[in-house]
Amino acid sequence: MSKLNSLEIENVKGISNKSFNLNFFPNKPCILVAPNGFGKSSIACAFKSLKSNKLELKDDDFHTGIATLKPRLKIEVDSVYYEADSTKNELYSNFDYFVINSPIVAKAKKTNFGSFTTATASLSVDTIELVSTIPDKVEFKYSLSENKTWFGCNGKVLNSIERTILKDLEFVYFLSKKIDFSLFNKKTSFINPVNNIIVEINNINGTQQELKEQIADSILPKMILIQDLKNLAELIKTCSSKDEVDSYLDAIQLARVVQDSSFSKALSYAIYCRDRIFFDKLISAVNSTRHSLKAKEVKKTKAKNSKKKLIVEFPKVSSISNGQRDIISFVSQIQKAKNRFKKKLCILIIDEIFDYLDDANLVSFQYYITKLIEEFKEQGRTLYPVLLTHLDPNYFNHFCFNKHKMQINYLARDPSKVSSDYLCLVKNRDDDVIKDDLSKYFFHYHPDNKDLESDFLRLGIKKAWCQSKEFYNNIHDEVKNYLQGIKYDPIAVLFGLRIKIEESAYNQLPTCDRPEFITTHKTKRKLEFCAEKGINIDEINYLLGLIYNDDLHWRPNRDYITPLVSKLENITIKQMIRELY
Repeated sequence: MSKLNSLEIENVKGISNKSFNLNFFPNKPCILVAPNGFGKSSIACAFKSLKSNKLELKDDDFHTGIATLKPRLKIEVDSVYYEADSTKNELYSNFDYFVINSPIVAKAKKTNFGSFTTATASLSVDTIELVSTIPDKVEFKYSLSENKTWFGCNGKVLNSIERTILKDLEFVYFLSKKIDFSLFNKKTSFINPVNNIIVEINNINGTQQELKEQIADSILPKMILIQDLKNLAELIKTCSSKDEVDSYLDAIQLARVVQDSSFSKALSYAIYCRDRIFFDKLISAVNSTRHSLKAKEVKKTKAKNSKKKLIVEFPKVSSISNGQRDIISFVSQIQKAKNRFKKKLCILIIDEIFDYLDDANLVSFQYYITKLIEEFKEQGRTLYPVLLTHLDPNYFNHFCFNKHKMQINYLARDPSKVSSDYLCLVKNRDDDVIKDDLSKYFFHYHPDNKDLESDFLRLGIKKAWCQSKEFYNNIHDEVKNYLQGIKYDPIAVLFGLRIKIEESAYNQLPTCDRPEFITTHKTKRKLEFCAEKGINIDEINYLLGLIYNDDLHWRPNRDYITPLVSKLENITIKQMIRELY
């Protein structure tokens, strides 16, 4: 199984030179998590700037705006490197790739007032080009009467395939995906064997029904031996209610249509018609605005004989919700990506388009990604759907890709903070002998000291932590290190936050209420108890619950450190903790 091993980018937007070890398996959601400002959109920009023969940036996309800094993109798949820069693109011949990002753009309208000019800024939604060039309207060349004459004296065994096959756009779509049309023009393997079959059918006598019975008995086994005819007949049979003989007779007619010089153009137009209907149904299904959104054909240029393209035009930003705009944009662009993906290896980059969707639209988003992955699996093809986000999927219940299929890579991972000595406490939190004492004296604040030396030694936990009061001193020292910007243990910071918050609340209570505070379970309930007693609890104590509540419970095979460090290094989070201390 192929594997996307690594990605390297130079001189694109906010990235000067960065390498990322990914190790992503194909046909599974690949999620890259990093805080805002890290450079996720630089990755999307690099792929979006790929031309057939080079990597070509717009003026604003060069690193630090300096055009002399040469951009470069390199990926590693199965230990083979593919590179693109200003002179070459090695990805083009091996991969199809597509970038989906937000359609929102900022525009400025200039107004002249004599000697001075003003500019008014506004937001608009970019028109999405679904089909860049609409193919010429060419119909499949087919006539039942002509085919009967061509077939010979027993042409009466043929039925029309015009409505049942050629005008069935879904069948035509599957036909384009599953059949190699070049094989039907090979004389030795297809044309001559089929002509022999036709001669044999014309040498028997009877009514139409009698002819079909004789074909089933003596000629069908020979037809089955012609592999390319068999592939076509089986597809017809699968997509219709026809019996085996009629499927093979229809396949002979369809092969003749395929052999006509106009077939490829007619196929392109039929696929376009199918996609046009599909686009409209798809957009209608997810559109809950008062505006009628449909795909629209427009001329590419003002020239008289200009070709047309298919687009989706959005209403003004103020008249459509953000969620609806994003999901309509997404489903439109994902269908466009499907049309672009022709090669066996494909890369889909989705740049934060789902970060601001509500729960229902996020489910829709995941549904369409999953459907696309399943299509690639069925076709035996490889897709890397790479989702760029600042949200950690592990913390959102409505992010519901199967956890065993979802691959998460934290781009801001700091090698110096990949482990924590304090995780041993979390891992042993449910030890049968000391779990009550651990919870009461170490995971929560308690004014009394508790000594667990013998049990800590049994479990391999540091002896220096065995006294709860000394443990408090250690974790508060780690918090100070964190606030001073020197090396710290991130799990210790979690302990420090919780103990500090609970100790502060405890000290504000009257002596008579303190015993009940100590016996109350969970930090949030302890704070609510204080509030009920009239104690003013600062909002920061509740907000930081997102930090200290999730990582102090053991779950095997989980990366505790990387997502935690990503949150702790957030400037606002750090300031909140500084205020608390």
